[in-house]
Amino acid sequence: MRKISIIGSGAMGCRIGSQLSQAGYSVTLIDTWEDHVQAIREKGLEVQTETDTYSIDIPVTTPNEVNESFDLAIVLTKSMQSEEVVRKLYDKGAITHHTAVLSMMNGLGHDERLSKIVPHEQIFLAVTMWTAGLRGPGKVLLEGIGSIELQRADGQTDERTERIAQMLNDAQLNAKVSDDIFRSIWSKATLNSVLNPLCTIFDKTIYEFSQNPIASKLVHPLVAEIVQVATSRGVHLDQQELIQKIENAYPKEAQGLHYPSMHQDLYNGRYTEIDYLNGQISKYGDEADIDTPYNDTLTFLIHQYEFVHIEEQS
Repeated sequence: MRKISIIGSGAMGCRIGSQLSQAGYSVTLIDTWEDHVQAIREKGLEVQTETDTYSIDIPVTTPNEVNESFDLAIVLTKSMQSEEVVRKLYDKGAITHHTAVLSMMNGLGHDERLSKIVPHEQIFLAVTMWTAGLRGPGKVLLEGIGSIELQRADGQTDERTERIAQMLNDAQLNAKVSDDIFRSIWSKATLNSVLNPLCTIFDKTIYEFSQNPIASKLVHPLVAEIVQVATSRGVHLDQQELIQKIENAYPKEAQGLHYPSMHQDLYNGRYTEIDYLNGQISKYGDEADIDTPYNDTLTFLIHQYEFVHIEEQS
């Protein structure tokens, strides 16, 4: 795999792309934010870490300007943009029947959506535990350590799976091949489906939300609902383990001081990924004839908040 594209080069895309580039791979960043693209073209990508600030030269373009094909396409767009952008790149020949398409997006159902465009055996799924932040156009903040878990979406193993993992490890991204990627995806989606909407609705950091006396009364039945839906799809989760994982995020020294990404999106005037978290769980519940009142309610409320904070102010 000689040529790599990062489709959606925001904070996480810049982390993955910059580290692969610094490991010696041919990487092109692709993004729709024109100010971001122009800043990287003119000054390079500015990277700030715990100890240093430096710039790297890395090719960057918009989806409309792409004029080459890639061996590996890593998808890190917002969930609601993924189908449109990937299809555009497929139609332009940037993604071909030889391209491995690796989704690192949060949320559920990405394999189903991408399989409308490319065959299932070309799709790889990953869960990333790295963090990253944007400090402005062309400027990324990379702190902390993390890991990546990946597997081919159809559960099969092949040489490409191992090759992708090796490339990520060459870039010091701590990757491993999973034997059950869907369990890991659902586990992360559970954390996001609990803390993202609840902190957004209450307008609280993770720690502040945990101090609410009814926090556990909201979290426990919501997790139970998600576990039931996951089981209907052949994914078996441990309810108490998930609750403990959520509670481990509460302390200030863990993730407690942070507002989840959904909160950041909404209060910065951007639409959220609620339909790919709680909304997707509700959809799966409907398909399995399972009632999902908690996920239905959170999805409805977040959409109402979007109407108030975005549509009424536009």
